[in-house]
Amino acid sequence: MDPIVAGIDIGGSKISIALSTLSGEMISSRRIATDSGSGPAATFEKLSEVLRRLIDEASRHPEAIGVGSPSPIDLERGVIMSPSNLLEWEDFPIVDLLRDRFGVPVQLENDANAAVLGEQNYGAGRGYQNVFYVTVSTGIGGGVIINGELYRGVATAAGEIGHTIIKPDGVRCNCGSIGCLETICGGVHIARRARERLATGEKSMLRDMVGGAQDLSARTVIEALRKGDPLAESIWNETCHFLSIGIANSISLFAPEVVIIGGGIASAGDLLFEQLRERVPSFVSMVPAGLINIVPAALGAESGVFGAVAIASKLVSTKLPSKYAA
Repeated sequence: MDPIVAGIDIGGSKISIALSTLSGEMISSRRIATDSGSGPAATFEKLSEVLRRLIDEASRHPEAIGVGSPSPIDLERGVIMSPSNLLEWEDFPIVDLLRDRFGVPVQLENDANAAVLGEQNYGAGRGYQNVFYVTVSTGIGGGVIINGELYRGVATAAGEIGHTIIKPDGVRCNCGSIGCLETICGGVHIARRARERLATGEKSMLRDMVGGAQDLSARTVIEALRKGDPLAESIWNETCHFLSIGIANSISLFAPEVVIIGGGIASAGDLLFEQLRERVPSFVSMVPAGLINIVPAALGAESGVFGAVAIASKLVSTKLPSKYAA
C-alpha cells in the first residue's frame, strides 16, 4: 500500500488537518478552531486528538507530518516563536511534540511558504519553475519558488511583500515599520480606512450594513462594492492601486512566470483580478506585459494544508534527512 502523510496548517482562527497520498489525493481532513486564547498546549492536544482520529478512521499511519505556521518560526529547532495572531505561542516546540506523539519525521514551515508549495505541487503553480504567491487576507504574506525550489532567504524572510514599504508617510504597521503594503491592503486596514472615511461624515450604505463601525470588515466593503456603493468603490480602487504596485515591485525583483493570489480578499474574484491585470503591467518596465500572468489560487483556503502535505511528502519521497526536520 502506498505511503500516506499528514499536513497541518495552523492559522490564527482555524487549523486544517489532513491525511493525503504523496500525490496530494486527500484521504480525509478536518478543520478546527484555533482558540489561541486557551494556549498552545491545549490547542496541541486538540489537533493531536483530531489527527489521531483521522489515522484511526483510515487505519493507516502517516510516514511524515508537515506543518505550516505563521511567522516568526525557527526552522532549525522546529519552534513556533510568538506570532502576533497566536497568543502565548512563544517558543512552542511543535516539531518535537508531534514527533514524540506520532513517531514520524516532522517538518515546520512558514505558512506562506507552505501555501506556495501547495499551489506549486497541486494547484495553480503546476508546470511553473518560478512562482510568486501572495496571500491577501487579514494581513499580507508571500512565498517564492525560484528554479523549482522554495526560496527562504535569510531567517526565512523572503517573500514578505506585506512588509515592503509602499507609502512612507502612511500608518505604522504591527511589524514596527511605517507604510507597509499590509497597512493599506490587508483586510484589517481596508476596514480601518472605510471606518475613517465614515467618521468624516461620508454617505455610504456601509452604515446600514453593520451593527456598528467596529463590525465593519473587508468583506463588508466588498459586499457594498458589489452593490455599487461609491465609498466602497473608492476604498477598493485605492486598495487595488497599491496592491498592484506591491505586486509589480515583486515581479521586477523576481521575474516569476506566474503570480498566484490567495487569501480571503481574493474571494472578490473579478473585482480584484481585472484591476490587477490592468494595473500591474503599467508599473513594470523590465518584464513584457504579455509575460505577466496573474491568477487566483486554485486551492483557495486549502493552499496551506496542501503545502503542509507537500512538505511531508518530500520528506518521505527523498528518504533523506532534511536539515529542517527533526
